[in-house]
Amino acid sequence: MKVLTSYSDGIDHCMASRYFSIAHLHKESGILSMHSHQCYEFYFSISGGRTFLIDEKNYRIEPGNLFMINQHEKHQVLQMDTSAPHERYAVFIDPGYLKSISTPLTDLTYCFTHRPEKFSHRIALNQSQQRRLTYYINKLSTEGGFGQDVEERSAFAEFMVFITKMTIDASLGDATKDQRQYFNSKVADIITYIHHNIDSPLSIGEIAAHFYLSSSYLCRLFKKGTGTTINSYITTRRIELAQTLLSGGYSVNEVYSMCGFNDYSNFFKAFTKKTGISPKKYAQNSLS
Repeated sequence: MKVLTSYSDGIDHCMASRYFSIAHLHKESGILSMHSHQCYEFYFSISGGRTFLIDEKNYRIEPGNLFMINQHEKHQVLQMDTSAPHERYAVFIDPGYLKSISTPLTDLTYCFTHRPEKFSHRIALNQSQQRRLTYYINKLSTEGGFGQDVEERSAFAEFMVFITKMTIDASLGDATKDQRQYFNSKVADIITYIHHNIDSPLSIGEIAAHFYLSSSYLCRLFKKGTGTTINSYITTRRIELAQTLLSGGYSVNEVYSMCGFNDYSNFFKAFTKKTGISPKKYAQNSLS
């Protein structure tokens, strides 16, 4: 992949390709004012001495800081001193592409969707983590050669797994290794159970009973692990399944019960809210 040298070019390339792009920046170029864009963004600082404002949170930028910004969060680098270079990498990622390479057990969008209380957009990487992140960026910067496209996608998936693991570890704070393993395993088991039973009328009480947990603990565990509530997650998965079925030619009346909704009214409201279009219109557009 060609590494760009302009922030705005990085955004434009990501949006046009529906993929990802990398920009290696040494000076301010393009967007400096408060802004947002339709890409996920990693901002890896090589040098410091600046302040990052992200959704009204101020962060002092230090060398080795990694920032994670989603498409809804407005951000701006402040206190720019044009006489001093500010070297950093910006990696822009299309949300749809990142979702497409995730799995039910490995949600690679976690860095951008996990926004619990006391969330920090910044992770201070140690020297080992900085070297590994730089290794992945260099690997992704390779251009040309047979199989380069396959290697690039593979390297990017590894890159995202590496960063997602760091983000999860940071969110767990001072938990012990055994606690982290239990936490990650339990959340993965809950997600798997939801996916296997998405066509059933799932409830928090039923899921909690299946895992011998209290309903309140289940909700806290799931929210901490995914950044979203369990009800919201179930609804999102049901709507995604409904979109697939509607695109496959199933009728609206068939689909709502196949996705675990107990009546058409609830299905219609949830689908329209999530997609901005009615189920019938979505089906017509998909098959036209």
